[in-house]
Amino acid sequence: MAGSRQPYADPYAARGWSHQPAYNPYGGAVGPFGNVVEMGKFGAVVGLCGAGAASLHRLQAGEVDRRGALVDTLRGGAVAGVATAAATLVGSRVSNGWLSLAATLAAGTAVAYALTAEATPDTAVTAADAAADPGVR
Repeated sequence: MAGSRQPYADPYAARGWSHQPAYNPYGGAVGPFGNVVEMGKFGAVVGLCGAGAASLHRLQAGEVDRRGALVDTLRGGAVAGVATAAATLVGSRVSNGWLSLAATLAAGTAVAYALTAEATPDTAVTAADAAADPGVR
C-alpha cells in the first residue's frame, strides 16, 4: 500500500492468521495448522478418556464384550479428535469472541454429528421403496 510502512514482512498477515506465532516445546515456530493438529490430539485424548469410561461401564454391566468396548472407545476418540481439530480451525478464522465461540461449537457439533450418523435402517428403505413403486399396494 502507498504510504504504509511495515518494518518486516509478516507471513501470517496475508492469510488472516494471528500476528503471534505459536511455538512448540523445542522453541521452534509452529505454522497455523500446527495448533489445529495439537488440538486434534488433545481432543482425541479427551474423547478416548470419556468413551473409555462409558465403555467400561457398559462392559461391567454386560451390555458389550471386550472387543465392542475397545472399538467404541477408539471410535469415540477418533470422532472427538477430528471434531476438535475442525472446530479449532473454524474458530481460529473468526475474529469476534462470541462469534468465534459459536462457530467453534457449531463446527465441532456438525463434524461429530456427521461422523456418528447411523445408516438408514433397512426397514425404512424397504418402506420408502414400496411407497415409491405404484405397482406395490
